[in-house]
Amino acid sequence: MAGMAACAVLLGACATKPTQTPVLVQTPPRVVLVTDPQLSELLAYQNSVRLMTPSELAKAQADLAKADSAPHNTLRRAMLQASVHGPGDLARAQALLEPLATATGKEAQLLAPLAQLLSSHYAELRRQEDSIDKLNTQLREAQRRIDQLNEKLEALKNIERSLSVRPAVGAPK
Repeated sequence: MAGMAACAVLLGACATKPTQTPVLVQTPPRVVLVTDPQLSELLAYQNSVRLMTPSELAKAQADLAKADSAPHNTLRRAMLQASVHGPGDLARAQALLEPLATATGKEAQLLAPLAQLLSSHYAELRRQEDSIDKLNTQLREAQRRIDQLNEKLEALKNIERSLSVRPAVGAPK
């Protein structure tokens, strides 16, 4: 009997306990209601900037250059600058936004989260553009190597063709 009890204890110790799988609770995306009319207007402006043609962007930049340096105008300038899609434009747009993220004025503090959001968005776009440039450089280099190899292959084919045209040594004429 003692032996059976010992076996039961040993078998119980060897048994694996069922593991509990952690339950992942997904929280729904946070919805932010914009109650400030100035923020609503800036978000609408950003949407309209995306749809502007290059000439409209240039005109809007010229018009905004005449405006004061209020935080909402600085945000607009950054939005326009980022939409131009020229070299360095995203960096310039980020530079425009940096002072807004740390400003202490009431209007600037209200706009700071939007400035931070746009700045991080522009940083991500810059990283993507850098990756695209790097991949394009690699593609051009690979294409150049392919062209060189094709030239070598054609040269070898020409050598092969010239060898088969020669008459065989000792063949009757």
